[in-house]
Order: sequence, then C-alpha cells, then structure tokens
Amino acid sequence: MQVNQPSSILPADGADDAVEPSRNAEDRYFITALARGLEVLSCFRSADKGLTNQQIAERCGLPKSTVTRFTYTLTRLGYLVQDDETGRYGLGTATLGLGSAMLARLDIRQLARPMMQELADFSGTTVSIAVRDRLSMIYVEVCRSTAALSLSVQVGSRMPLAASAIGRAYLVRAPEQERKDIFERCHELDEMAYQSLRQGFDKALRDQAQYGCTTAFGEWQKEVNGIAVGFLPIGGNQIMAINCGGPSTSVSTDFLLNEVRPRLIEIAKRLES
Repeated sequence: MQVNQPSSILPADGADDAVEPSRNAEDRYFITALARGLEVLSCFRSADKGLTNQQIAERCGLPKSTVTRFTYTLTRLGYLVQDDETGRYGLGTATLGLGSAMLARLDIRQLARPMMQELADFSGTTVSIAVRDRLSMIYVEVCRSTAALSLSVQVGSRMPLAASAIGRAYLVRAPEQERKDIFERCHELDEMAYQSLRQGFDKALRDQAQYGCTTAFGEWQKEVNGIAVGFLPIGGNQIMAINCGGPSTSVSTDFLLNEVRPRLIEIAKRLES
C-alpha cells in the first residue's frame, strides 16, 4: 500500500500543531495537535466509503495541508488505511483496540439487552442506548422488534443532541458544568446550531417535568417519533440515555406516552440501581 507522503517543508500552519497558546488557565495543558488528530479519526461515519484529504479537511474545519500530515501519520500507525486505487482513507484496524476497550467497559449493555429486547418486541419499535460524543450521541446498543417497519439505526450511528429525544434526555441528566461546556462549544462553532440546541433543551426540560422523559415527535426526522430517558448506569461515571422510537405511521405519540413511557422509565431505573 502506498501512502501519500506530505511535503518535507511544513506549511505555515504547522507552528500551532504543538501546544496552542492558552485561552485560559485551564487550557495550558491542551495539545492542539493531539486534539486535531482525534478530530480526524472522529469525522469518519459508518456510511462512508472512504474520504479524501479535502473531505476530511472540510469536515474538521482544518487546512488541507494540516490534514495531509495527520492522515499520513495515522496511516503509518494503522489508525487509517488508504485505498491504493482511489487514494481515499478509511478507519484502520488499530481503531478497533480503542473501540473494543471502551465497549468492554460498558457492561451495562449486557444487563440492558434483555429488557430492551422485551420492550422492542412489545412496542414494535427500536430501543437503543447511547453515550455523548461532543455535540452528538453515539449508539452503543440497539434492539429491534420483528416488526416490518423499524428504524435503520445501528451501533455506531449518531444522533443530534438538539433534535433527538435521546440527545435531549442526555442534556437534561448531564451535570450543569457539562451542559455549560456543551453550550459554549456549540456557540463557538455555529450560532444557529446553538439556538437550536437551546430550544431543544428548553423543550426537554418541559417534557421531563410533564412526562418524566424527553420527546421528539417528527423533529429529528419528520416521520419518526421517539421518547428517551437519561440515566447513570450502575457503578458507572458516564451519563447514558435510552430511547424508544419508530415510524410515526406505526408508532403514535399516544402509544409512546401512555404505553411505552412507563416501561422505558422503569428500565432506566433498573439500570441505575
């Protein structure tokens, strides 16, 4: 396999790849190069057939010359692989070690799976557990019913914090400082996305007070209904969220709120204590 090697002459933006000048006292240990390398790895999605340096640069908001150095290094280390014919990059086998180590810690999935499957079969929906990754949620466990119509989400799929029930459930349950950090990060990146996130959180607070869960009826996708509950798993230190959803043509809001909601809340309680 041939790896596209970057020029030996570093571009001007290479100077900030060591340690970024502190934005405040808390950031004095922040290593920009490490953060950017992780951003490159995180920009890949399950549906991607491979990404060029230009596509990675656009997703990460980085100069292409910087991305070229990162992809070269990550390929040498096995975290990325490059297709000989297209020159596109994909995730390498070295990333499996990181992912499997994380999933191995999530023993809560084994406890949750039977309860999730039972609820999925009862409701004809898809029941999932997710954790937060920056401004989105990543599914770590998914159980589907045998119904003909179900959501095509899978482990590794991402959901937006603002518009999804599971994202809102996480925001409601997250510690105040973490929410503050999320809002600040979103505000720095995109003013419109920040406003959407604030609106989603405000709605989540109202839903939580009224129903004991969060909702998203046709907001994440026009024809999808869902509810979710945040929880802190037994012996864990990371907030998670569990949701239940399906096509609005077969899963009505009344059914979710009246029949499914008590069962979902009970599962969250059992996973927490």
